[in-house]
Amino acid sequence: MKRILLLVSITGFMFAEGKIGGVTYFDYSNTEETTEFNLKRQYFGYGGEVSDQVSYKILFDVGRYDSDTRLTTYLKKAQINYNSSFGKFNFGLIGMNTYNIQEKNWGYRFIEKSAIDKNKFSSTADIGIGFSKSLLDNLNLSLLFVNGEGFKKPQGDKYHKIAFNATYGEGNLNKNDGYNAGVVFTTESTDADPTTMTSVFGGFAGMGLRIGGEFDMQSKGGSESNIISVSANYSLRDNIDFFARYDIFDVDTSSDNDGENYLVTGVVLTCDGGISVAPNLRITSYENGSESETEYKVNFQFKF
Repeated sequence: MKRILLLVSITGFMFAEGKIGGVTYFDYSNTEETTEFNLKRQYFGYGGEVSDQVSYKILFDVGRYDSDTRLTTYLKKAQINYNSSFGKFNFGLIGMNTYNIQEKNWGYRFIEKSAIDKNKFSSTADIGIGFSKSLLDNLNLSLLFVNGEGFKKPQGDKYHKIAFNATYGEGNLNKNDGYNAGVVFTTESTDADPTTMTSVFGGFAGMGLRIGGEFDMQSKGGSESNIISVSANYSLRDNIDFFARYDIFDVDTSSDNDGENYLVTGVVLTCDGGISVAPNLRITSYENGSESETEYKVNFQFKF
């Protein structure tokens, strides 16, 4: 009984000291085939500090993952962080280091995923361990050793993924002025050839302008694919931003007719109370001669 009371007391103390938050992604879309409202994502998170060295974060992700389009809930993060004089260690179900800087350079996850995430070059979270350390003033290094299956699947084989990130400069251009440049490299062994991914990226923010660019290359099963993604954002006023992003996705570099180009452009209106509204236009064209697709969309974000 004493042990139960002690456990309840510790749990209650942790939740009292922690912070609850979340974000909702909602949209309205109009194409030639359909018009619909859709709840794209609901994130619900809780995190806090146990001591000066130990912190934690739990994140649930609700979205439409399955072919039957039902909303499904996944545990996306159950991460423990340990800060030491040598560096920062992460354990558990942790966020990947393959896409987050590029996503912040783009700045509008609620409108569209980063190019790496959208084209499934890497999962956004996985089970394993990680280490990160800041060198000099602006050089940040991180190394992860994870299962490789992502946060929705358990380990399915004997192989693991290694992911390395080196970034120089400001890591959050969506909020701060500055610049950055970096590289990501991942490798995962298989029974045949290893699967590798390389990303080279950079960005700048200042004078109301934010620009970002990246080149991503993935080698898998003897084939190679790559992505070129560039984006630009201009703040006309504190609450009005104009943006454009253009992706060139080459599904198989050995084929001349196996790629697609994707344009998304529009305006973001930032309202009071954590609400953002973004009317936008999306055009997808195909190198194989298929008819291009046009979609009109209004994306909503609510943070709490």
